[in-house]
Amino acid sequence: MAIKIIATDLDGTLMAPDHLTVTERTKSALKSAHDKGIKITIATGRALNFTSGVTNQIPFADYVICSNGASVYDRNYNKFIYTNLVSSEITEEAIALLNTLPVYYNIYIDGNIYAQNGADKFFGNLNLPTEFLEDFVSKLIICDDISEETKGKGAELIDVFFSDENSKNIILDFFDKKGLFLASALRGVVSATAQGSDKGTALKGLCDILGINPDEAMAFGDASNDATMLKYSYYSFSMENGDVICKESARFSAPSNADDGVAQMVEKYALL
Repeated sequence: MAIKIIATDLDGTLMAPDHLTVTERTKSALKSAHDKGIKITIATGRALNFTSGVTNQIPFADYVICSNGASVYDRNYNKFIYTNLVSSEITEEAIALLNTLPVYYNIYIDGNIYAQNGADKFFGNLNLPTEFLEDFVSKLIICDDISEETKGKGAELIDVFFSDENSKNIILDFFDKKGLFLASALRGVVSATAQGSDKGTALKGLCDILGINPDEAMAFGDASNDATMLKYSYYSFSMENGDVICKESARFSAPSNADDGVAQMVEKYALL
């Protein structure tokens, strides 16, 4: 069947290795697909406010699945059409616990990223380009008291950057007891969302709204947080640079993001 939607992860997948650039070949391939009537969807662990650098390069993108599937944003109508949040009570408990540990964390709420002032001293070496990290930091809402700033609000996603095994085990145990869904886009980082909040569930819900079947869906990813989306879509591609879980979840493989893997597969399968 013809492909009707393309959903792609960003970092390690759509983006060049600098995490900032969509190459000209990739932009051209996706624009050609969009001109054919194929819906273009970004599916990322990023919060909505940290996707503007991408959508400025591909302004024809129709939807953004953000915060690992906790929300879906319709760019044509400029509104969220789906959210599934961690309860405000669990969010407050998580913040209280995280503030007692030597960890850096972010809370994603309403498409924004909140961080506790001073917690950056625990920010680990993620081996990411400096320009990308500077862009990330520029999007943060730095709080003197993050508990007060976010009080009564449910989180789309809770990102924790671990620096030691003891803290990691404490947090993972807390997330497990609270029944949260865990995924990871980067080594050393764990992302917690409400149960049912994952890229695959969000993509399925979007496809149901649009009347698109799984065998008409194309998806690309490189990390374990992409696994559910890849399992849902028939035309699912793990990037050559992807992790083991991603590769086990995909039906096909694509060249690395450094070699315009997304563009190559869109040209081959969607632009027939």
